[in-house]
Formats: sequence, C-alpha cells, structure tokens
Amino acid sequence: MKDTLKIRYEVDPKEINYIDMIIKAYEGIGKVNVDHDAPGQIWIDVTEGTKNEVKEVMADLGQNIKVELISEE
Repeated sequence: MKDTLKIRYEVDPKEINYIDMIIKAYEGIGKVNVDHDAPGQIWIDVTEGTKNEVKEVMADLGQNIKVELISEE
C-alpha cells in the first residue's frame, strides 16, 4: 500500500508473539512483520495516522521488555 510506513525495531525474539498480540489488540493501528534475516528485528506497517500511537505503545512496552527503535521508513 502506497501510504504504508515502516517502523523497524530490535526486540527480544522471545517477545515477538507478545508484541504482535498487543498491536493486534489495538485493532488496525499496525501490522507486525518479522525480519527472518535479522533475528530479533521486526517492522510494523503503519499509516501516517497511526504511526505516533504505535510508537507510544512500543515505548510503553520498552519499559518492561527490550524494544529499540532502529528506523522509520
């Protein structure tokens, strides 16, 4: 989709399923994807309208688990 942005994170690989469930619980704010070539890296497809909300959710998660912002595309 043309309007989709990617936010890439480094996370604890054991927590990827948990992060996916949290993002899904917010219904429509983003889609979690796993980078199988870089263990522990994910990207979340977002829109301009949901980008800040996803970043806030990930920052909150980062208080309890490893979540490091790598890039925004």
